Amino acid sequence: MHNIMKIGIDILGIDEPSRIINFVNSYKDDEVELYVYGLEENLNQITKTENIIKNVCTEEVLMSDDAARVHRKKKDASMIRMLADLNNDVIDVAISGGSTGAFMASSLFMLGRIEGISKPGLASLLPTRSEHKFLFTDLGANVEAKPDDLVNYAKLGQLYMKYIYNIETPSVALLNVGVEESKGNKVYKEAHKLLKEDITNFKGNIEAREILEHKYDIVIADGFAGNILLKSIEGVASSLGKMIKGIFLENLITKISALLVKKGITAFKKKFDYSEYGGAFLLGIKKPSIKIHGSSDENALYYAVQQAKQIHKTKLYGIMIETMEKGETN
Repeated sequence: MHNIMKIGIDILGIDEPSRIINFVNSYKDDEVELYVYGLEENLNQITKTENIIKNVCTEEVLMSDDAARVHRKKKDASMIRMLADLNNDVIDVAISGGSTGAFMASSLFMLGRIEGISKPGLASLLPTRSEHKFLFTDLGANVEAKPDDLVNYAKLGQLYMKYIYNIETPSVALLNVGVEESKGNKVYKEAHKLLKEDITNFKGNIEAREILEHKYDIVIADGFAGNILLKSIEGVASSLGKMIKGIFLENLITKISALLVKKGITAFKKKFDYSEYGGAFLLGIKKPSIKIHGSSDENALYYAVQQAKQIHKTKLYGIMIETMEKGETN
């Protein structure tokens, strides 16, 4: 078979390795070979043999490990072995649910940065009130960013939305404390000025309260503000779900009412289910590595693999490298 994509999955990154094992055993796709990395005891539970390559490792990256040194200290860990194979073109894309810090640092050290990028950002698609999703970065790779970093997030984000979602010139907004140009700290004021000069279809500032209205295709921020916003959205969605459930369980009448609106509540939960958005990926690294939630289930893995396929098929990272080297923008 020609043109088979090789996608790496780190079994030990997930809270429940059995979920990856179930996913691998049931996954059917003639276009994909899954390279699975884990301890022998995990890999022995994978019974499927077609298009599955098992990579037995003897170590595991732990949350307590020093993120900056783990790639040197635990060379036989599943995450590190997988990233080494990605760097050596044995696989095309890597997926892990392990320590975010270790995954980001190891990707940075082992895969290298695209020319002109000083601080890669962590990016992900987020839901909106409409059917559209928007790309948000940085989710927390760098708590401090320079104005140039924010401009680079916009450039790389536009390439992602253009080649993955066919949006010719994606709109970009800067997360800020107000919509006026004069708002924000020194970094944000300077970033606004540069974005206005360098980025086609830059729409200015956006406030956090409008973030889920789908006004723009890409929203950028430093990792400090970005991570707080992401956790706030996840927390509000979770709390709101519990509050709605509590209201409907109050008495017999509300329980009957719940049956009538069950379809709507299910749709609401689905909209804010991170598992259907693929993973977060590092923008600015030379090769595609995707970070998924440690609590990911089979559904989340399926969407992460679909995302990996899209990224590989479009040759997106090659386009990003070429574009940044030429100094072109949209």
